[in-house]
Amino acid sequence: MFLEIGAPLPWVLGSMAACAIASVVGLPIQASSATRRPMAAVIGVVLGSSFGPHLLPQARDWIIPLLALPFFLASAALLCVTYFRRVAKFDPATAYFAGMPGGIAEMVVMGAERGADERTIGLIHGARIFFVVFILPFLIRLDHGPVAIAPTAAVTGEVVADWSLLLWVGGCVALGLFLGKLLRLPAWHLVGPLAVSAAVHMSGLADFRIPGWALAAAQVGLGATIGCRFVGLTMKALLHTLALAAGSTLILLAVTFAWAAGIGALTGLDPVLLTLAYSPGGLAEMSMVALSLALEPGVVIIHHLTRVVLVLIAAPLGFRTLARQPID
Repeated sequence: MFLEIGAPLPWVLGSMAACAIASVVGLPIQASSATRRPMAAVIGVVLGSSFGPHLLPQARDWIIPLLALPFFLASAALLCVTYFRRVAKFDPATAYFAGMPGGIAEMVVMGAERGADERTIGLIHGARIFFVVFILPFLIRLDHGPVAIAPTAAVTGEVVADWSLLLWVGGCVALGLFLGKLLRLPAWHLVGPLAVSAAVHMSGLADFRIPGWALAAAQVGLGATIGCRFVGLTMKALLHTLALAAGSTLILLAVTFAWAAGIGALTGLDPVLLTLAYSPGGLAEMSMVALSLALEPGVVIIHHLTRVVLVLIAAPLGFRTLARQPID
């Protein structure tokens, strides 16, 4: 259906919607790490292949957006934490880590260590990503007009991969997973292969492209993972979680559009690309949206990796400061 209407990321949206519906009606489905991690690794290799020497001359243009990123994160976090504390009536720790614009796994772990409700944090962040992936591509089209969608240079139309391609992809996946786990990178099963693939392409060692069908299969796995996050919830709990997450998502999207428009006006940079770079979705999801809209995914990846690092550093420090002060 999503392919027929020309939606961005049709494979992600289709599998995400199907698995979310199946979760709601109680069908026996589950996203396993045995399939999720290989799919994430393939997506990492694809995203890494979007890097190249062409990005280096553009680096100077993105200094201002990167410098502004901490201030954007602080404003978004302040509004969302206040929302979860005042409107959702979460306890301070749960409200804090549910409102942080960081990754699901990192926020769940940090929150649990500090006495927060880790299930609530995971569900809120999962629902936020669900809403952003579903809504943002269509909002971009509505707000900025149709965006030309072209076949991405990160994939090839060939149906059968040759041996050299399999060796390069397999090598990037294996080495990336090893280094990602060894270095304890955030989302190591995605970021590790992404970093190795980016290094290979930027150094000129190879310029391989993954077949389109392999990328489509990885996108299906990514969408299914998002949709399966609602497994085990009762309808009442699901609707309650979705309602609260919808409120925080609207806040985050409004802040994102405002910052993207402001920085775009200041620097002359593309506000559509800035929106994806600042968006409150996941690294993989927003980078795939950039690919589907024929935008520069490397810029989105750099901003989202910076966001993850900043939140990992700042979130514990901020919580320690707030814990000394009464919130009510």
